[in-house]
Amino acid sequence: MKAMTGQMPGHSQLCAKPYHTEFLSRSLQKQPAHVQGRHVASALRNKQATVTKGEEEDRFKWDPSNARWVRVKPGKDETGKYTTDNWEKGGGATITPLSGSPYVVWPVIHSKLVKRGLKSVPAEEAYRLQQKGVTMLDIRPTYQFEAERVEGAVNIPTFRPVAGKGKWDVIKKIAMGALAMKATESDPDFREKALQQLDKRKKVVVYCGRGGTLRVGNGNERKYNKDDPERMFGIETRSLKACYELLEAGFKDVVHLEGGLSQWRHDDFPVA
Repeated sequence: MKAMTGQMPGHSQLCAKPYHTEFLSRSLQKQPAHVQGRHVASALRNKQATVTKGEEEDRFKWDPSNARWVRVKPGKDETGKYTTDNWEKGGGATITPLSGSPYVVWPVIHSKLVKRGLKSVPAEEAYRLQQKGVTMLDIRPTYQFEAERVEGAVNIPTFRPVAGKGKWDVIKKIAMGALAMKATESDPDFREKALQQLDKRKKVVVYCGRGGTLRVGNGNERKYNKDDPERMFGIETRSLKACYELLEAGFKDVVHLEGGLSQWRHDDFPVA
């Protein structure tokens, strides 16, 4: 890959071969620039620079063709039998991306939240908790929080604008800018900010725009629950990741808002 010069590359340069050959297939190289930019941004998010091994009992890997995480099957031993002593090669627990700070991958977060029994509550229950003095924590970017939020909520974003000025930071900013989106990265100081602004001994309800879920099936779980390959690790969202960060920081009672702000608004609960 060619080194970048002192001049910031334009969008057409970003989607030229020196920048995208390791990310885009031949068919994608024939697509319009904005489509290529979207794939470059996605690749930057999932590109592994260094990896720390995950837990043995829950192996996984990134499936780029379907843009999803999948579980990894046990490998076969010399007799042809499947055994967990010979796992198929999978991913690791922590990724250090080319742009941004290291972060724990979603499958690990999902597994730990399930083990800890994280509870997702509907808007009606969250509203009752808020009326009793429970804090509603909005973890979306500040500009989204200022535009619309749960009335009375506090804001501690889990992501911040890209702070670095390295080659990959610049590429990420250009790729996201081409999509009329802000280039962001995980905020490594989120836990510290939460501990400074909130009481870790008290209950907190966490929400983002859409909620997400830890459920791995689909359909009405009371009547039927089918396996869903698109939900091998539930549905990943920033609010669920924030719940993990708070629990890791020592918060004792963390609750997740089911459906996020979208469902809260749909159910006609107060917004500001």
